[in-house]
Amino acid sequence: MDYKNLTPESTAAYIKNETDLFPEDADLDVYEIGSSGNNANDGDGFINFVFRISDTKTHHSVILKQARDYARTFKGDTPFIPERNATEAKLMAIKSAITPDYIPEIYRVDETNHLYICEDCGNLKIWRFALDDGKIYPKIPKMVGELVAKNNFYTSELYLEPEVHQKLEATFNNATMRNLFENILFLHIITTPEEKDPVRLEMADVIWEDHTFCTEMLKLRHIYMAKSECLIHSDLHTSNIMVDADHMKTIDMEYAFMGPCSADSGYLIGNFLYQYLRWFYCPATEDSTPEEMRAYALDCIRDFLNTYFDVFKACWAKDVRKIYQGFDDYRDYLLDRYFHETVGFIGCQIMSRIGRDTATPDIDTIPDKNDQYEACRILLLIAQYLVLHREEIADTDALIKTVVELTETSRKALH
Repeated sequence: MDYKNLTPESTAAYIKNETDLFPEDADLDVYEIGSSGNNANDGDGFINFVFRISDTKTHHSVILKQARDYARTFKGDTPFIPERNATEAKLMAIKSAITPDYIPEIYRVDETNHLYICEDCGNLKIWRFALDDGKIYPKIPKMVGELVAKNNFYTSELYLEPEVHQKLEATFNNATMRNLFENILFLHIITTPEEKDPVRLEMADVIWEDHTFCTEMLKLRHIYMAKSECLIHSDLHTSNIMVDADHMKTIDMEYAFMGPCSADSGYLIGNFLYQYLRWFYCPATEDSTPEEMRAYALDCIRDFLNTYFDVFKACWAKDVRKIYQGFDDYRDYLLDRYFHETVGFIGCQIMSRIGRDTATPDIDTIPDKNDQYEACRILLLIAQYLVLHREEIADTDALIKTVVELTETSRKALH
């Protein structure tokens, strides 16, 4: 049966008629995540049509995610390929084999209707919202570091035989989505400028006028385009990670393709910097002071990267292919390149979000508009420095020191 464009009503019929996920006498309640009146902590359903289906008798629930050739909440030039859900389900199956604790379980994939059904992680909270609320979860950055390191290693030719790696690359070509990221991350392209904040755009324009900066962005774009090292999430940020104090699940992998090992790390760390700047301008919460949240944001960078290095080295020692065994100096070379590329990609991520005036909830919810502008200005200065000086920043401690010093210097100059 064709359930092309599901609604809450037709979703209940689909579940009853096409699956055996609930007993026949189940009393199903369905709502669309992100629609008016729903709990914002579930997410916004910004692009996809996402439904939570619950049995009111047993309280068992699942998530149904449907992709269409348009976005749920906005119009724009971004290409929307409904087949992306099938790609995401395949990726989740691969990641589940590598890090099962960190991936929602898939129950059903329906390529005809561009949907899949998976485990409901509604007992967890979107990490971005938890951070905005002042929640400090020390275990989470280490979990994400483990996730990214294991995914990078076990989907690379360091572990896979070349022919298997090449098949993986062909399966996850995802050319449209890859081309999208190759442009928005590295090029000065502004769509629908009439809907953008001119103040933010002018801040970024000043940086884009620097020829040397543009050249370095093109170099980073080349790395991003040329490297197909491993299977990357490509949109790994704190809104796509669900957490509590002891658990973590990562979601929304529809943009996945084979890319550089450093891509996801740089993209995620950019979000940690948003939190670091946010807490110069937001009041204390019931859980934490601004000083504690700024320290935690920096700890997230440190713990994520340190865990990545440790886990990657452990995977290498246990499972690297025979041709690489005994060449730990080559491993160290790869990790060195990973780090410097990551530093550069942090800057690219900030330029793509702040510099294009894309919605950034960490910054957009700073209470005072002038403080928002100040945070954006500092973030853009940090981005510029990281892109230009990525090879000079030696290690994680140096990266954090650079961020702190640039922030302190910029805040003094702006006050």
